[in-house]
Amino acid sequence: ITWGDSQSPISRNLIEDGRKNLVLRGEKLNIDCPIRLVHGMADEEVPVETVFKIADLVNTPDVAVNLVKGGTHFLDSELDFKRMRQAVSEVIDNYYEIDLSSPGSG
Repeated sequence: ITWGDSQSPISRNLIEDGRKNLVLRGEKLNIDCPIRLVHGMADEEVPVETVFKIADLVNTPDVAVNLVKGGTHFLDSELDFKRMRQAVSEVIDNYYEIDLSSPGSG
């Protein structure tokens, strides 16, 4: 399989291990924490529909999907990193009280 500029072999072990970990087959996922999903709309490895399936299957009511128009599987531009930092910051700011004014407080 080609991923970016590198080639990776697909072994029988990889396929068998993957079959043991099929988590998007319809059962609810026991995840109750806030979730922020960032997905590139031009991702050729993972279809954009997958992000909506994940959002539907998790238990938490607090899930947000951020689609990046033109974004590939890698999401490696500065703007992509900014989006991901914003998603993480939103969860931290809304759900955790962290006092960063003194060492060891968070």
